Amino acid sequence: MKKVLFLILGCLILTGTAFGSMTNCPTGAYTLYLAPSFTCTTGNLTFSAFGYSATAAGAASPIPDGGITVTPITTTGDEGFQFQGGWNVGSSGGVSSFQDSLVSFTVTGYITDLHLFFNGSFTGTGLTNVTENYCFNATLQNCPMGQSGQIKVTNPPPAFNAVVFFAPVTSISVSKDINATAGTNGTASISQVINSFSSPEPLSFVLLGSGLLGLGLLRKRLHKS
Repeated sequence: MKKVLFLILGCLILTGTAFGSMTNCPTGAYTLYLAPSFTCTTGNLTFSAFGYSATAAGAASPIPDGGITVTPITTTGDEGFQFQGGWNVGSSGGVSSFQDSLVSFTVTGYITDLHLFFNGSFTGTGLTNVTENYCFNATLQNCPMGQSGQIKVTNPPPAFNAVVFFAPVTSISVSKDINATAGTNGTASISQVINSFSSPEPLSFVLLGSGLLGLGLLRKRLHKS
């Protein structure tokens, strides 16, 4: 019995070492996240497969990946990212301008919902919105029927927060389309987009704790007998 307990303890130490050696998600330009095979952790969640593309029209220029600052959200059970950038456009001579950024990544862990928030503002014919497509336990490119969905925030109309709840999943692939459009006579701006994911303690740790407790009780009974 002692050998079994020592074996389990060794596995726990190795597991803790593995988690400890993972790269913590950094604060800095999104360029850091676009390094080949880059993976990082924040709290209970692991983030990987980062991607980015940007377009613009009119008097506006595309936002480069280095123009977006990423700040990890480290709140336990509500991990994610804050993206800050200068999406800011205006019409000129009746010609519309827009800026559009597509941010994508994959989240793995024990996840029960996702949140989307932004602070878009506009004047006149301007509009701002962030549309996020997601897929459970697969990539967006090959998402099976019934495992995909969409969440959106807009202004106008002023809908700054959105949340979707679901049965626990082990991974989500997401793609955020951040858009600011001036229209023919207006302005539009976005400076902050927040994406977070609820991640209660994984069930595996609960089961592991129950198993250790059971072994302890069994050991006591063997000693008594």
